[in-house]
Amino acid sequence: MKIVIFLILISFNTFAQSSMRRCTLLPVTDSVGGAIGYKVFEELEKNLKQSHWCTYVSNAGLIGIFSKYRENLAQHLKEKDVLKTVSEKLKVGSLLRVNIISELNSVEVQLEVNGEDGEDIYFSEKSVLKSDDVQVISQTVLNWLDVYSKMIPYDAKINGILGDQITLDVGKGYPIRVGQEFVVKRPTQKKKHPLLKKIVDWEADILAEGKVFNISENQALGMVKVYKSEKKLSAGDWVRLEPMKQDFLEVEKIEEKQKEEPGTLGVLSLSLFTSSASVDNSTPTGSNRMSGYLFGFDFRGEGWLTRQYFGILEVSRSIGQLTKASGSPEKSSLNSSFGKFKLLGGYKYLPIGFFYGPQVDVYGGWANYLFDLDYSANDGFGQANISGIVLGVAANVPINREYRFMVRADFIPFPTFKDEDSIYGPNDSTSAMNLEVGLKYQFTPNMTLDGGLETLSAKGRFNSSFKEISYHDNIKLKFGASFNY
Repeated sequence: MKIVIFLILISFNTFAQSSMRRCTLLPVTDSVGGAIGYKVFEELEKNLKQSHWCTYVSNAGLIGIFSKYRENLAQHLKEKDVLKTVSEKLKVGSLLRVNIISELNSVEVQLEVNGEDGEDIYFSEKSVLKSDDVQVISQTVLNWLDVYSKMIPYDAKINGILGDQITLDVGKGYPIRVGQEFVVKRPTQKKKHPLLKKIVDWEADILAEGKVFNISENQALGMVKVYKSEKKLSAGDWVRLEPMKQDFLEVEKIEEKQKEEPGTLGVLSLSLFTSSASVDNSTPTGSNRMSGYLFGFDFRGEGWLTRQYFGILEVSRSIGQLTKASGSPEKSSLNSSFGKFKLLGGYKYLPIGFFYGPQVDVYGGWANYLFDLDYSANDGFGQANISGIVLGVAANVPINREYRFMVRADFIPFPTFKDEDSIYGPNDSTSAMNLEVGLKYQFTPNMTLDGGLETLSAKGRFNSSFKEISYHDNIKLKFGASFNY
């Protein structure tokens, strides 16, 4: 038993949070005052920036700290607290440390890969070379790193979860493909050699299986198909990719072809609606209220200028009849028409990096609301416009693969009231706010069925005998469809 304990020590539940596929190269030290180390560092860093196994993070911001320990840097870079601090600052899980010792007619090259706790050693190698040529030394280290990359016990880590969808943190350019199957694991213990201090083995429980269905530069989006454990998935769980099959490669070719075809430029939406509308005003003879139902359409076109920036054109028009609800207007009913025009632009924030995930839009532009009622000077009814620069925010969140929840709100901070019939006199203040909530159902890959509720409140106050008029789409019930183009 003592021999077994001596050969292998086992540590439980002490696993790094930063991915081993996020790496940094520590200053390369040597025994000749940096004459070789600096050039080797430059060569290694150039190659690491282009590597696929690792997302390289430069330590340039820490050079000032390292320079303070120049006289004994090699020794300081072995200290646990120093390594741990570097890992925390750069959020990396692999710390690459190279030391070069010059000897007579040869050099000894040492590589050690440390974990984020500054104590675990994931990989170590050393070799005596007969040449101190920078290219020979660098290539030797790169060959070792290629071996280390194949020993990392996972291909990616989970960094976001939304229902059955998971976001995977992968290295830049890492060979991961749409349609590729994966296994989600959770580490349970690691085995460490007591003499070499190296991690010699990992053990993990299988939690789930799934498939990749979208990829960006440093991330991938996967869908869990089968759960193998009652344990819930969490950020930091390991993901191991399965080898690609031929049919998956065909799927990838189809996906790439679809990206070149129409369907990725934006969305066109068309809805029909009915709204419970009302108009309230204050006249010299008292207050009047007209209410009723309007019917109309709403068109919205959204164009994606880039991945994050977009433009929007929105047009709405409704007609109907409003009848007396209170007061004593001369006309007991009014033919009415409400209209809306918006020209917007904004920024789309994608929290997990994909259009399939949550979206938050911040936008601004120009808005104009039209309120056209049968003319009645004594009742204070006519045609008016409220317009100005509009600011807004919208959120679009998937509930599952088929349904998405949407909410949007905007207002005109400094609106202008235009009285087309010169009824109300000088304008004192104006306000306008629009709010919408809705649900989208993915009917086909390029079409959603939409339903929603919208409300509009606009008001003008005046320094005249007509004190105030307000317009309301109290509840607008919308049904329609959206099409990718």
